[in-house]
Amino acid sequence: MQTVKRLSVILTAAVVASLTAATPSFASNTTQLVVHFYGGGTQRPGQITASALGGSSAAAKALAHDSFGEVATFDFPDAGDDAHLGFTVSGDSVFPNDRRVVRATSGEAEVWVLDGDARAYQAPKQIAPTHVVRNDSKAYVAVEDLVGLLGLTYKYALNTYVFDGHAKNTTNILTIYRNRDYFEIDVAHNRIGSNVTGNMLNAYTDTVFNDIDGYYAGGRYYLSYGAIERLFQVRTLILDDGSSYILIPQVVAHGSLETADPATVGFDPAKLDAIDAYVQQQVDAGGPAVAFVVTKDGKTVKNSAYGYAKKYGTAVVDGQIQPAVLLPVDEREPATTDTLFDLASNSKMYATNYAIQRLVSEGRLDLNRTLQSFPGWENFRDNYTVYTGKWTVGGSGGITARRTGKQTITILDILHHNAGLIPDPEYPNLSSAGALWYQTDNPDDRTGIIDAVCKTPLMYAPRTTFAYSDVDFMILGLLVEQITGQRLDEYMQQEFYGPLGLDHTMFRPLDHGIAPEQVAATELNGNTRDGHVSFGTLPGGTPVPMRHYTLQGEVHDEKAYYSMAGIAGHAGLFSDTADMAVLTQLMLNGGIYGDKQYFSQEVVNQFTAPFSLNPATVDSSTIALGWRVHSKSAAAYYYFNWGPSRESYGHQGWTGTLTVIDPLTQMTVTVLTNMRHSPVVSPPNGFAGASFPVSDLVPIVARVYNALNGQSEQFSPLASVRSVNDVTVPAGSSKADALAALPATTTITDKNDVEHVVSLDWSISDYNGSFPRDYSATGRFTLPATVLPPAPGGPGLEVSATVHVVLTADPWAASKAYAAGDLVEYGGTVWQASWWTQNQVPGDPYGPWQELRNAPDGTTVWTASRVFVAGDVAVYQGVRYRAKWWTRNQVPGDAYGPWQPIV
Repeated sequence: MQTVKRLSVILTAAVVASLTAATPSFASNTTQLVVHFYGGGTQRPGQITASALGGSSAAAKALAHDSFGEVATFDFPDAGDDAHLGFTVSGDSVFPNDRRVVRATSGEAEVWVLDGDARAYQAPKQIAPTHVVRNDSKAYVAVEDLVGLLGLTYKYALNTYVFDGHAKNTTNILTIYRNRDYFEIDVAHNRIGSNVTGNMLNAYTDTVFNDIDGYYAGGRYYLSYGAIERLFQVRTLILDDGSSYILIPQVVAHGSLETADPATVGFDPAKLDAIDAYVQQQVDAGGPAVAFVVTKDGKTVKNSAYGYAKKYGTAVVDGQIQPAVLLPVDEREPATTDTLFDLASNSKMYATNYAIQRLVSEGRLDLNRTLQSFPGWENFRDNYTVYTGKWTVGGSGGITARRTGKQTITILDILHHNAGLIPDPEYPNLSSAGALWYQTDNPDDRTGIIDAVCKTPLMYAPRTTFAYSDVDFMILGLLVEQITGQRLDEYMQQEFYGPLGLDHTMFRPLDHGIAPEQVAATELNGNTRDGHVSFGTLPGGTPVPMRHYTLQGEVHDEKAYYSMAGIAGHAGLFSDTADMAVLTQLMLNGGIYGDKQYFSQEVVNQFTAPFSLNPATVDSSTIALGWRVHSKSAAAYYYFNWGPSRESYGHQGWTGTLTVIDPLTQMTVTVLTNMRHSPVVSPPNGFAGASFPVSDLVPIVARVYNALNGQSEQFSPLASVRSVNDVTVPAGSSKADALAALPATTTITDKNDVEHVVSLDWSISDYNGSFPRDYSATGRFTLPATVLPPAPGGPGLEVSATVHVVLTADPWAASKAYAAGDLVEYGGTVWQASWWTQNQVPGDPYGPWQELRNAPDGTTVWTASRVFVAGDVAVYQGVRYRAKWWTRNQVPGDAYGPWQPIV
C-alpha cells in the first residue's frame, strides 16, 4: 500500500510570524482551535472540520497555508476557555474518520497532526543538523544530543547485575532516564532492557532483553530514529530539505475506537500475530480459554480468542449434582471474542471506581468525608465491632490486637486501601465469619451487608499500612448506591454502559438474556474447591448454602454472590474484549468517549497519582485511588513488569483477568482467561490452569510490547518518476512563455513507496515559437534529502515533455475588417488574410483567405494557395521543407525551386 511522505515544521520566528499573519483574529469571548496539518511530500489537503464536545460546530473557519502545510483555524463563540474541541481530518490517507478531541487552555488550543498518524503533537522541535548522522538508509542521533529535546538524563557504568547473560561488572551499560522510565543499553552488544526489575530477571527472561538499533562511537551512543520513536514514544521526521524534527505527543481523546492495521500505529504485525501461536500452543496443552484485545492511539489492533469457554461440567443424577468431569471435545464450548468473562476484581475499576470518578467530577462526593458520616453508616464505629469466628484477637484470621479508629476512616483511606480493613472476612462462610455471617439473594436490600461490614474488626490501625481488601470496594459500591439512589448495576448501565454502547458488560448476565454458553465458565464444582471447602452447618444441622455445580454466568466471588446477590462493588461484573477495549480507552481519553464526557481529566490524574503513607517512598508506591499503578522505582506492581511504561495503571482479577492502561504508549491491553475453570491440584486455591504461562497474564502483555517498533528507515533510493503531460502554446509564444507552460513539479516515489513532490527545472533547445512545430523539453530535478540516488539502471533525475507550438485565432466575424496577415478561425481551420477584406467568407480559393493547418508535429501543412516567405517551414507528403524565398503554388520537391528539405 502506498503511503505519503510525512512532514513536520520548526517554529522559527519567521514561521510563527507567517502563521500569525495567516490566522485571523477573533473576538475575545471566543475559543479558538488551530490545527496544523502536514499532508506529506504531496501536500494533500486536510479537509478539516471541527465541532465542540456536545456537537456544536465551529461558527467560523479560516484556512491558510504556510511553508509546511495547511493551517485551519476554527472559532467557537462562548464555548468556554477550557472547552473540549473536536476535529476530523477527512483528507487523512489512513484515518479519515478519526475524531480527535483536545482541550483549550485560556481560550486557545493548538495541535499538530500528520497524514497517516493517529496521534496529535505539540509544536515540533528541531534537531540540530550537525547532530544527525546518516548511516545507509537510517538517521541516528547521539543520546547526549537528545538531552534538551526530550528531557533525558543518562550515565555510563558497568552492569550491576547479570545483564542478558553478561556477568556483573563485565559490560558497559548506558542508562537513560526519562520521566518515570529508565532504559539500560549494553553499548558493546546493542542490547536493551527497559525498566528491568528482579521479577523480570527471574521469569520470562526471553522477553526482557531485545536488540536496539544503535551504535557506540567516539564515547557517545547513537540511537536510530526508529529506536528513539520506540523508546520514548515520540515522532521523528525529516523534511525533504534535510531538516529533522522531534514531535512530542499531546493528550487527545479519540472519539471512538476504530479497527486499524497494526503497522499504522507502530506495531510489527508479524510479531503481534506470533502471539497467536504462543497462546494456542498452551491451549492445546490443556490451558485455559484466553481472549485479549489491544488498542493503541485510539485504534483496536488485535482482538483474539482461544480455547474453550467451557470444557468441564457437572451433571445431575437422581437429583444429585455429580463432580465435574472433562467434557468430550464435541460438547465443549469454544471461546470467541464475544464470550463474556468474569472480571473479578477488575469490577472494582470498571464499575465502582468509574462511578466514584463520575460522582467526584460532578461534585457529589467528597473523598475526605468519613464513612461514618454518611446516612446508614452510623454504626461504622469501634464500639459496634464484633470479634468472632476466625476474626478474634489471636485467631486464625491474623488479627493480632484490637484496632481502633473506624470513625476516622475516610473515603480516601478506603480507595487507597489504607483503612485497615480485613482483606476477606468470608461473610458467606459460617465457619469462618461467625457472627459476621451473612447471605442473601436480594440485591435491593443492603441493610444486612452494611450491618455485617460495620461489625467487622479492623486488621490494622487506619492509615498505618497498605492492606488490599475486598471490603473496601464492597463499601464503595454500597456508597454509590446510597448517593445515587440506584443499584450499582442500574446506575452503571444508565450512566456508562448504555451510553457507551456496551452490550456485553453487565452484572448477573443470565438475567439479561445472555445464554450460559456465551459466558466463560469458572470453578468446576461451585465454590467447594473440588470438595475441599465447606461453609459449615446451620444451627438446624443443614449445610450452609453453597454452589456445587460448574459456575457459568454467575459471579465466582463468594461475597459478591452469596452476600450481595451478584451485584457488588468489588466483583460481579462480566464483559468481553471489545467492551473492555472501550472501557480502558475511556481512561486514556480523559473520561471522554463519543461525544460525551463521563468524568474529567483532572479526576483521571487525581485517581491515578501514586500514593504512599510516607511521602518519601511515593516513588516505590503501586497504589493510587483504587487503581494499581506502576512504581517509579522498586520491583513495581508485578503485573506491570515485562513491558508497560512506568506511567501505566490498571488492575488484575482473581479469575485470571488483567487490564493495562499505558498513557506513554497510548495503549491498552486487556487479557481475559478462565484459569479457575480447571481442577484444584493444591487445595484450596491451587488450580491446574494456573500452571500455564498465559494464566500469569504478563507473558502476553510482554509480547504485545515487544511487537512495538518505530520507523525503520528514513532514507530510501529513488524507485520511479511520474511522467508529465505535454503542453501546447500558441505560435508567437516566447521561450519564457513555453517554459512557464510546462509543469512546475512532478511526483517521485522511493523504494519505501513514499511519494515526494519535486520541482522541475526545464530547458528547451533551439526554440523559435514564431511558427508551428514541436519542441522537446527536459525537466531536471534534485532529489529530496530523504531520497537516495537510484540503483544502476534505475530512473534518471529528469522527465521529458513536448511543447506543441500551434496556430490559434479568434473566430471570423463578417462585420469585422481584416488586414493582410490577420488570422481567423473558421470551420475548424485557421485562415490568413492575403489583403484587406471584410464580409468575405473564408474558403473561396480565389478570395483573400489562405488556409493554414498544423501538421501532426505542429508545423504547417503545405497548401497551394498559401503564401510562404523565406524561413517558413511546411510539411508535404511527410517531409519537412524550409522556404528559401517568397513562394506560392510551387510544390515542394523541385530541386531547383524555393523549397529545401530539412534533414
